[in-house]
Amino acid sequence: MKPAQRLQGIELSLIRQINALATPLSTNLGIGEPNVEPDETLRDFARRAAATASWHYTPNAGSPALRKLLAGSTWDPKSEICVTAGTQEGLFAIFQAFVDPGDEVLVPNPGFVSYATLARLCGAAPVTYDIEPPEWRLEANAILSKITTRTKLIVVNSPSNPLGAIVDAGALQAIAAAGPLVVADEIYREIWYDAPPPSMRGMSENVIVVDGMSKSHSMTGLRLGWIMARAELMKPIVTAHQYVATCASAFSQSLAEMILSDAAWNAGWLERVRAQFRTQREAALYAIERELEAKLAPPAGAFYAFAPVPTCDTLYLCRALATDAAVLVIPGIAFGSLGEGFVRISFAATVEEIGTGIERMGRYLRALGQ
Repeated sequence: MKPAQRLQGIELSLIRQINALATPLSTNLGIGEPNVEPDETLRDFARRAAATASWHYTPNAGSPALRKLLAGSTWDPKSEICVTAGTQEGLFAIFQAFVDPGDEVLVPNPGFVSYATLARLCGAAPVTYDIEPPEWRLEANAILSKITTRTKLIVVNSPSNPLGAIVDAGALQAIAAAGPLVVADEIYREIWYDAPPPSMRGMSENVIVVDGMSKSHSMTGLRLGWIMARAELMKPIVTAHQYVATCASAFSQSLAEMILSDAAWNAGWLERVRAQFRTQREAALYAIERELEAKLAPPAGAFYAFAPVPTCDTLYLCRALATDAAVLVIPGIAFGSLGEGFVRISFAATVEEIGTGIERMGRYLRALGQ
């Protein structure tokens, strides 16, 4: 039996391929998963959600109470919010709702691995726009110059995975006004270090915002995300979402409702999360400078350092590091052609793990005479 043609040439992502090489002795600086443990209040929210929440379907677009909390004063909770089974499912539903064979989807280079693949699954062509080192600053014209009559979606990710870069408000506004639909992936929006990143929410009628709690609340396994878009855009998204997931987990929705209803606790939680990642970021930057002899500008958001390495084959290097040095990092080529020569190091790990993992990298590279 042959798989469907749409899967031709599509494999598990290099992120998952590298993480599959882990052993009990590995130091994992590869997976994009927070190392923040729930406090007693968050555990109590979870116990209450498990004990009292419904175990039945919610409406396809999510529970009305949660949608109201997410909508705030900007959106209509009845028609402009869809709660999803994580942001990955939300992105899939958006692509299924709007992208046809022959369309073009503009995606960042370097950028998260899913965007181009989602376009290909729809029979569309992913067209990359470049984000140049060493500042990794996205200029609006990098996107505007790539727009054609076939452009259906523009994907913008800020703060960026894998770069940790934040796009400034002026560039976001120019992109929002460009014409095509814009998907703003803001899953890392609450993880910042100097100033909150600007959001594309409300910048234009054609902006679709994707967000969630996986990164900010260490809830990756609970699969809870959401989409915000004007009603005419949301209607086909909810239809696609129904046939992908029916609805997000009722338990996860109830937990999210409890979290967002306690504004004071939630604000304190997010401050603690940012403080922990700030400490881990400093540990990673220090170790990278000491062991890899690379001085990086501090990432402005998310929990990744995109570090240069002396090789033109980062996939080979990362596989060798996993098997021979017991440290997992992700090859830059996984994120696009401009990622070659870099590796993504996740500092969502303890200070000790960060130091150990990057020291192993440095020792391995020095043993190669590099």
